[in-house]
Amino acid sequence: MSLFSFGGDNLFLGIDIGDSSLKMVELKKKGRKIQLSNYAFSENVSEINFNKVEDINYLAQAIAKVIKEAGLKAKRATVSLPTFAVFSSIINIANADKKTLADSVNEEAKKVIPLPLEEMILDWKVIPDKNGKIPVSGNMQVFLTGSPKKLVRKYIDIFKQAGVVLASLETETFSLVRSLVGDDKAPMMIVEIGANSTDLSIVKESIPVLNRSLTVCASTVTKVLSEKLGMTYAQAEQFKLDLSISLNADGSQEDFPQLITKTLEPIITEMQYLIDFYHSQNNENLEKIILSGGGSLFLNLADYFSKRLNTKVIIGNPWNRIEYAQEIRPVLEEVGPKLAVAIGLAMREIE
Repeated sequence: MSLFSFGGDNLFLGIDIGDSSLKMVELKKKGRKIQLSNYAFSENVSEINFNKVEDINYLAQAIAKVIKEAGLKAKRATVSLPTFAVFSSIINIANADKKTLADSVNEEAKKVIPLPLEEMILDWKVIPDKNGKIPVSGNMQVFLTGSPKKLVRKYIDIFKQAGVVLASLETETFSLVRSLVGDDKAPMMIVEIGANSTDLSIVKESIPVLNRSLTVCASTVTKVLSEKLGMTYAQAEQFKLDLSISLNADGSQEDFPQLITKTLEPIITEMQYLIDFYHSQNNENLEKIILSGGGSLFLNLADYFSKRLNTKVIIGNPWNRIEYAQEIRPVLEEVGPKLAVAIGLAMREIE
């Protein structure tokens, strides 16, 4: 959702606020090309309770500190809204036209959004028809999102304190679609394996048509290893990294630890459920599954998921449409999955 409109300084900043991290990417536009200007992240941010003034002040200070230390120069930012805080649904509109569409969307929104509409900020997008065209009248489907005004006001306060203009807010899923999918209209699944949650979205025509969220995530694997092997959390994290390097080197799944596969099983079960459900509703298969998030780089998951689900699985590359110095390519490939949301946010005002 766009909150404000400002003149550009040709720098575009995306800020992804995670449960315990801040990730920022600064892009610039040169002609038709998008270039990397700078990036930064901090994974030592305390969990934020948006109902506490002291937590809001702390987050504002943390944002300002990262920006200053990294030397980011953009004056405004597009910022992520957590998936759990945003309501989304596909609604059907009958006999709509340009004059009545907005009113029709509001009427249908009253039926599906659990809060009064006066407490929400609504955003919506008409879904292309079977021929890939956006209908302008008649029966149509609309992808609807709604964010609580109270939460939006708190974000505005945070960035005012941090000294950054809040240009717009966007749900993480749309940012991932922008950075990982681009113009690809084929049906696919995006699996964002973060530190504290795993979010699954089936995307078609650049619209997330199905969404699920799980508490099983990257830290779950680390905690299980720590408990079962008698390690500290830090030792278990290093063990997981070492194991990843070993498995990625030989490409074999024969020795994939059973302890880890058992921990990952709920993610695979949920992925299979969404694949089957989508096929039953649309009579077509997903073209591929894209992995993202810091957890996607561990344990050769792409190959493992591909074999378990009998579907093409790849690790998404959010740098595909961005120019950068080739000497830093190895570093960017390593941090790319972690920065995919921030990259998509920064790209929003460029496109």
